[in-house]
Amino acid sequence: MNLKNRFGLSEWSGAIGDLGTMLPLAFVLVLFNHFSPQRLFFLWGAAYIITGWFYRVPVAIQPLKAMAVIAIAGGFSVAQLASTSFFYGVLLILLSLTGAIRWLEKVFSPALIRGVQVGIGLILLHKAIDLVLDHGLYIHQDSGSLFINIILLLLAVILLSVFQLWKQQPAGLIMILLGIAYTLVTGNTDITTGTFGQVIYPQLPDFTFLIPAFIYLIIPQLPLTLGNAVYAANDACHVFWKEQAKRVNPSRLSLSIGTGDVIIGLLGGFPICHGAGGIAAHAKFGGKTGGTTIIIGGLLVLFSIIKPLSGFLFYIPVPILGALLVITSFGLIILIRRLHHYIEYITALTVGLISYFTRNLFIALIAGFVVEFILNFVIKKSGKT
Repeated sequence: MNLKNRFGLSEWSGAIGDLGTMLPLAFVLVLFNHFSPQRLFFLWGAAYIITGWFYRVPVAIQPLKAMAVIAIAGGFSVAQLASTSFFYGVLLILLSLTGAIRWLEKVFSPALIRGVQVGIGLILLHKAIDLVLDHGLYIHQDSGSLFINIILLLLAVILLSVFQLWKQQPAGLIMILLGIAYTLVTGNTDITTGTFGQVIYPQLPDFTFLIPAFIYLIIPQLPLTLGNAVYAANDACHVFWKEQAKRVNPSRLSLSIGTGDVIIGLLGGFPICHGAGGIAAHAKFGGKTGGTTIIIGGLLVLFSIIKPLSGFLFYIPVPILGALLVITSFGLIILIRRLHHYIEYITALTVGLISYFTRNLFIALIAGFVVEFILNFVIKKSGKT
């Protein structure tokens, strides 16, 4: 099969699918950790372009979620987080080159992977609701008309379900453009996007921060990356795009995350991964080839280079971002239908529900391993197939 990237309307529609996850995280990193939006968008955009060119399918680029939450709560500096990106990248490169990723893959059964996808889907659904409840019409607004936000969210979800998923029309892209246009027309552009700084800021990693980085940032993030951004991401690519995804495998995903984070760390940015949720988002909104991620990457780079455009992505109304997350979440949750046995369903639901209620994928996976082992042991002892 000749793998080619395409750049038609479907790819443009798929390109905006993951903005509901990326933009809120970008906003809080700018607001609380003092990253410049230009640097975040430039480095993430460049990673998107390279990823789309290599894999030929829409492999998502997402900021590390667990690390972002810890970074925001702990008030870590840009320099510390950039150093952590370098250290994290080196770790993932070592896991890939030594073959440890392939060995660990044998431990992750289909049921565990589907459980991770269910958990991420539930968390994204909750995040969509939180977005609408906690903000006004825009991310920078702390309050507004909750009733209007909820009505707009429901309306956007209905329109996306009918036109985007059922009729395969680029409703998400049209909503994004109309939302930005409405913001510009009404003058709701007083958005705090932090200090506008350099697009890149070359720096050497701070090795005195190595131990704190591992304790506070890397260890909590690693299980989520392996479960969601390597194994579940690999599975999602092959489910959504089959032969087109033949370049995708866990070792390459780990290597590309690691290489990207090393470079991002040396240029003063925040680390990324390939989230299964982002992959589902690009797929559900029409993405079929790497052209999808090249498009969104190119737009992010363009917005970072042209200074006034850096704030445009924050002009998208919250109900639209929430609707993108809702559609993405259901796309991940329903992948559980591909399981075949009640043991697999019980294991997957265990992992998914514990992931959701604890927000700790490590605990969820341990519970999943235990449940799967016990059920298989009981079945074996009973002599049933």
